[in-house]
Amino acid sequence: MQERSRIAPWASPRAQRRLAELEAAAEGLGLDEVVRTVGAALAGHRSRLDEDGVVLYAGTNTMSERARAAHELSAACRPSMGWPGEKFQTGLDELDVLEVLAPLGVASLMGGEFAEVRLQSATLANLACYTAFAVPGDTIAVLPEAAGGHASHHVQGAAGIRGLRVVDLPYDAAGFGIDHDALPGFLREHRPVLVVIGASLMLFPHDVARVRAACDEVEAVLLYDASHVAGLIAGGRFQRPLLEGAHLLTMSTYKSFGGPPGAAVVTREEDLAHRVSAAAYPGLTANYDASRLAPLAVTAAEHAAEGPRYADACIANAHALAAALTEEGFSVAAADLGWTVSHHVAVDAAAFGGGDEAARRLAEGGVYLSGIGLPDQAPGEPMRGLRIGTQEVTRRGFTPGTMRPVAALMRRLLIDGHDPAEVLRDTVGLRRSIP
Repeated sequence: MQERSRIAPWASPRAQRRLAELEAAAEGLGLDEVVRTVGAALAGHRSRLDEDGVVLYAGTNTMSERARAAHELSAACRPSMGWPGEKFQTGLDELDVLEVLAPLGVASLMGGEFAEVRLQSATLANLACYTAFAVPGDTIAVLPEAAGGHASHHVQGAAGIRGLRVVDLPYDAAGFGIDHDALPGFLREHRPVLVVIGASLMLFPHDVARVRAACDEVEAVLLYDASHVAGLIAGGRFQRPLLEGAHLLTMSTYKSFGGPPGAAVVTREEDLAHRVSAAAYPGLTANYDASRLAPLAVTAAEHAAEGPRYADACIANAHALAAALTEEGFSVAAADLGWTVSHHVAVDAAAFGGGDEAARRLAEGGVYLSGIGLPDQAPGEPMRGLRIGTQEVTRRGFTPGTMRPVAALMRRLLIDGHDPAEVLRDTVGLRRSIP
């Protein structure tokens, strides 16, 4: 078997081994073999994650039946460039309908007036905002990576692609929030043009109004990245960033929102919306995947019709799981603050070799999640935490009563050291017992 990947010879040794294995298996496959291989891969994926696994990864979800039924693949193959009424292509009257329903629904849910929904990911949504409100060499202030600051906020991601200088906001690790006493002086010192809050781990809301007041003093634009909490915001829970003072809100349209892959940028201000729109098209997109818009419109309408029910269920499951994990002997982050008021839970996994190693052990037993940094980590320390999200298991029918057996599975894998194959059988049994 080849030891060096042809696809990514620059990848890590672990990735190179996996890539090389797969490349060797793919060598010389003809059409029929590729079709069979693809079919087997998709069937295995459905079995592992949709049918048999307990998926607690914070960046995932599954669409509702109505949203899935609205996904028409042929729409993805139809270029749709420009506004309805002045398209470069003809014959798109029906897609025009979707290009109105989706942004109106998303903007209303998120407390805004305008929503740009043509961007394919929240990273591109953030880049559109950087493009609209910063020029290369400008400074932006963001949450530290250990506090959940996303890669797209930092120099290794979209901020670096734009050529921006990035500084970490002052952060209170014990309080799992921004250090508001230090914030005004910090902003006066660094004079950022853009301040980015919202994170990949959101246990508690930000004091958006207080951050906005500090931003106003230095004339900085305040961007709230709601990628992970958009579904809670849509349900009127957790917080309402635009109503509390954020100039802009970016979001993933899947994750807790539960729609198709993609993103949106939402604002209440026409001038800001215009600048973002110009950055999105023709700046960062020409054609885009218009097939996303129908399930996005349906998902937004579902949130509007159902109110806070889904958000409340996600939060209740997260709190029940945090309590159960604590009883099972885990060190759950922010215990003195009540663990969480969102759908996220964090566990200190230092005793299990860190977050990545613990996640791999859990995956062997059919429990899927990821590592994450914790705010009190030492600089350079590998990710010490486990990040849990309840948005997918909630949609699949899990309730607070089923969080205790989930915590027990995790204890058996990480604390008791049981055989993962034995635990996997029980994981599958639990998953299949839930309609």
